[in-house]
Amino acid sequence: MSRHSPMSSREVHLVFAGDMTDFSVPPVKRLPFPGGVGVDLWLAGPSRAGAVPDQLWDILSATEKSRADRFLRPEDRALFVLTRGTLRFLIGMATGVAAEAVTFAEGPFGKPYLAGIHGPHFNVSHSGSFALIGLSESRPIGVDIELMRRTGDELNVARRFFSAAEYHLLQSLEVHARLPVFYEIWTCKEAVLKANGAGISENLKHLSVEIATDGFVIHPEADRISPAFATISAQRVAVPKGYSGCCALA
Repeated sequence: MSRHSPMSSREVHLVFAGDMTDFSVPPVKRLPFPGGVGVDLWLAGPSRAGAVPDQLWDILSATEKSRADRFLRPEDRALFVLTRGTLRFLIGMATGVAAEAVTFAEGPFGKPYLAGIHGPHFNVSHSGSFALIGLSESRPIGVDIELMRRTGDELNVARRFFSAAEYHLLQSLEVHARLPVFYEIWTCKEAVLKANGAGISENLKHLSVEIATDGFVIHPEADRISPAFATISAQRVAVPKGYSGCCALA
């Protein structure tokens, strides 16, 4: 975490005990996040389609390798390996455990957590060519990054998955202004639900995101989702141009 000097720089190289060579892999950059003490946010990428560095592949578990091999598109496989390998590296740096020895388990809705060792809360998200990784010393964390793709179907998606207030907000905007707001709401919803460890698809519609200048305000729908969601802190993340990102702390 932030108290460990190897992770305090803005950009790090993937280096493992026993092999002090800087790997030829995409950089891992620390992102500014003023919204929480003891929180580290990292951006990994861009990944390279069809190029999976051996140094990252070798530290994955057998289950992770099997999952990677099921991806049909080379770029999806490369991004998955980048995400999981970098997560293992960062967890190893934070805990002193060898990256390949880190073991994960999953909560009831699939949110991973550390098994068998004490370490930080963490969460990951990947989209396009980048992975966003968050580590938190004391508070459950959720992150989301999305490549903003214009489909022209944003209002239909919002009608299905967003609250009435969010849908009407998007409907009121000019077409050119709609896309970034749509993705701000989407990434905030996902980050908030992931921070809480809740199921995403069944709960997207039951919380409403109010966009503020200094972050987001969360309004849980009465009788449909826990009022505790209103206390979750969510803020924008400075991800690359063309992407939208959010980090939430429960």
